[in-house]
Amino acid sequence: MPHDIVGHAIVSADGKIATADGAMPAELRNALDWQRFQTHLDRASLVVLGRPGHERNPNPGRKRLVVTSTVGDLALDPADKHAHFWNPAGLSFDSALTALGIAEGTIAITGVFDLFRERFTAFDLAESNVVLIRDGQPCFSTGHPRLVLADCGLFPVSFEALDPEANVTLTRWRRLPDSELL
Repeated sequence: MPHDIVGHAIVSADGKIATADGAMPAELRNALDWQRFQTHLDRASLVVLGRPGHERNPNPGRKRLVVTSTVGDLALDPADKHAHFWNPAGLSFDSALTALGIAEGTIAITGVFDLFRERFTAFDLAESNVVLIRDGQPCFSTGHPRLVLADCGLFPVSFEALDPEANVTLTRWRRLPDSELL
């Protein structure tokens, strides 16, 4: 597989990534996770995110594919020469990658996780184990990320206490080759 498609999320104990209005609450933010996350995004060939995330966190210089229904298929963001708006209903992901000239490398997925459930090769799941966002937006629409990732055929391959003082853990999930499943 020429692309490693890696999801990145920090979630509350109840599997939420944002409040009902889409904002990340301050209590979910973690400096150690943010540093790790930014390092991974810097290394990625492409970052895929939703339009609200793109608008809230502009990042000129990083190659971005912004998921939106406001374009027919693929269009350059006039405000950022490194970002393209992409409508999955108008153009396949593989065709978008071809149009952008991305033949290999890591594709970092942030915030539009349901679109890539069956394509993830790995997922870095940070969990703030003391924060609850009862009416918030879930990481995945079909359940807690740990259950969804397992259901999609990913396996937890490493675990660490990322920030023991804040009770934030990090689990790396990976899709294993068939030869390793025996």
